Amino acid sequence: MYKKGMRRAAALLAVCWLGLLFRAAAETPAEKLERLRAEQQAIEQQIEQNRTDAARAGDLVNLYTAKEQNVKAQIAVLQLKIQECEAQLAGTQAQVAAKLLEVDRSTQSFEARMKGMYEMSRQSGLAVLLGADSLSEMLTFGEYLQRIAVRDTRLIAELTARREELAALAARQQAELDALDASNAELEAAANEYAAALQQANARLSAAQAAEQAGAAAFAAKEQEIAAAEREYAEWAAQSDNDAPEYTGGAFYWPLPGYSTGSPMGWRTLNGVQEFHRGMDIPAPLGTKIYAAADGVVSTKAHYTYGTCVKLSHGGGLVTIYAHMSAWAEGIADGVPVKQGQLIGYVGRTGRAYGYHLHFEANLNGAPVDVRDYLG
Repeated sequence: MYKKGMRRAAALLAVCWLGLLFRAAAETPAEKLERLRAEQQAIEQQIEQNRTDAARAGDLVNLYTAKEQNVKAQIAVLQLKIQECEAQLAGTQAQVAAKLLEVDRSTQSFEARMKGMYEMSRQSGLAVLLGADSLSEMLTFGEYLQRIAVRDTRLIAELTARREELAALAARQQAELDALDASNAELEAAANEYAAALQQANARLSAAQAAEQAGAAAFAAKEQEIAAAEREYAEWAAQSDNDAPEYTGGAFYWPLPGYSTGSPMGWRTLNGVQEFHRGMDIPAPLGTKIYAAADGVVSTKAHYTYGTCVKLSHGGGLVTIYAHMSAWAEGIADGVPVKQGQLIGYVGRTGRAYGYHLHFEANLNGAPVDVRDYLG
């Protein structure tokens, strides 16, 4: 989404520049000013989107940082358990080996004694009797051999049982260690995933911040363009026909008799954007007749901002503008002189308009002035 946002911003700037190249020849100052303001508004909207993207990316960075730290903490605890389990298993395995050695030695000793007893059993009873000092001694010797055999058998059985217990314990410890290793592997995999996600979130954050900075730079540049365009517009508005009669004072004629002002000159918010309204808006039905406020010379340069309009030069740098007309009156054309109160056009909503009305504006040497000051 962030890359798409950056591509949209780049495309917007490209379109703006291309539009400037293709329209520069035919574009009026008012058109240029309006276009630049629209472009600046688009840049501002993109900056706001970049800020939103940066905030979301920052949230993701914080989220994955916390997750990564949490997993690493779990891994650290698990590593301690693994080390403890490995030590226990090593000890148990050592005990198993020692018991196995004891069993082997005892078994070997038992086998040696059993072999000796077997050899003795092969001797004749007479030889045994001749070798004994008495019958009591012979019986005692036999009982002794029997006790040795029983003891060795019991010892071997006990050692074997203990070895088997230790072996079972070692198997359980090995299973526990295997489970810990498996858990550790899962946590390591999760840590790697969070690290990758964190890297992506940081990249998105950096991209959004870079786009925001680029947008801010574009916005500042556009402000300079707008300032230049405003000066250009002021020069256009200040242009007065050399043949225009000199305005010597007196009250302006109200261009829409019977209708009053709806939106005065000054700052206003339109569609969520604050702008300076250079004149006053006078709502009236479609086709209502519009009259010249004072003697002047006609200019009919049309542009999408004001639509069909008439600019009257009154001399001395004073001009009045009548915008959003549906049509000019008969005979109205560039360079035509008109008299105060003469019909010049009809109310409409051409250009940038949101309802039928007349935009009535006055400029003195390029600076907007309040028409009400001339109405007497």
